[in-house]
Amino acid sequence: MTRHLLVSYHTCPMEEPGEGLSGGMNIFLRGLLRTLGRRGISTDVLTRAAGDTVEVTEPFPGVRIFHVPCVFPDPPTRAGAWESVDAFVGNARLLLRGEGVAPAAVSAHYWMSGVAARRIVDAPMVFSYHTVEARKAPAAGAEEAPLSAVRRREEANLSRAADRVVCFTEHDLAENVRILPDLAGKGVVIPPGVEGRFRRLIPREVARSYAGLPGSGAIFLLAARDDAGKNAGAAMRAFEAVRERWKGKVTLLVAGGAGEASDPSAGVIGLGPVPHEGMPVLFASADVVVCPSLYESFGMVPLEALAGGIPVLVPEGTYWGEKVREEGGGLAYRPDDPEGLSGAMLSLLADPSLRARLSVAGPSVAAPFTWERCTDSWERLLASVSTIRTRP
Repeated sequence: MTRHLLVSYHTCPMEEPGEGLSGGMNIFLRGLLRTLGRRGISTDVLTRAAGDTVEVTEPFPGVRIFHVPCVFPDPPTRAGAWESVDAFVGNARLLLRGEGVAPAAVSAHYWMSGVAARRIVDAPMVFSYHTVEARKAPAAGAEEAPLSAVRRREEANLSRAADRVVCFTEHDLAENVRILPDLAGKGVVIPPGVEGRFRRLIPREVARSYAGLPGSGAIFLLAARDDAGKNAGAAMRAFEAVRERWKGKVTLLVAGGAGEASDPSAGVIGLGPVPHEGMPVLFASADVVVCPSLYESFGMVPLEALAGGIPVLVPEGTYWGEKVREEGGGLAYRPDDPEGLSGAMLSLLADPSLRARLSVAGPSVAAPFTWERCTDSWERLLASVSTIRTRP
């Protein structure tokens, strides 16, 4: 009997995160599924397919991914994805019946996946929000997205329907319970891991040469999608202020959709979407990694940077902001201070010894975050929920 069914409707766990809607989620699911397979825990994954036939892939031992047709829009949009849920659910039910899949537990990631999972199979459910709509601050002057009200409603429904809810940090769990009181007593904190290649970065001069980046001067790295929630604009404005005040050569390297427009004359190099496999070279090239997002359920970029000994700049009041204040590895700045981020950037430029101290501390901060520890917790969680009787 299959122990675990995972529903990842919005994104395929084996696809490269780039300009997709859930790159960090893919990183997390790849790390978890690979390690679960090594433990002998079989997992069937349901994800959406672009075509009109079911495709099956087996990326790791013990892991089967069923690409289920659902008329998913191309290019993908959130509204189109929501409209395609019914087709995905119907085809997934037929598929599971034909394959004889009877999971002891089901996990779902992201709100649409949770909605689909509840309708596809009647088994105890572990759910991960990754982000909660009610916690997102709207962009200044922007109208509410058409799906926002629907998502808020469904996320509240999932807080009642799920048997367990996984959050990545105690901070994230506490904030989610404050907004969704039905989560009380259901929350489980399981941090993700970080891959070994981020802990063993190549020398900076080698990385810069390989990536074709400037060999001299300081490089700040910003890795962010073109998403208002990532707050990339704050980093851009802070960098402009730094260039006005700093006499030496300085570059802002932007990876992700937020960096499609390069302006070398302004010191900005935009790379566009970068495969996850290419990120270690960019981390190794950087002197500092800027992480301006005000809301992340976790934040893989700060973790990967810390693992490689690259100092991070993060806002106060966030998980990583409090983490580096207590343990080192970076600086936390006040996001409500117009000069908070630029001031922190200038501090690190002006003090090489401070950068060195933060660099040494980073790997120690990241050391507890391993996929083995993450999978230990998931293995225990799946075993515990599999004993819950099927809901009527």
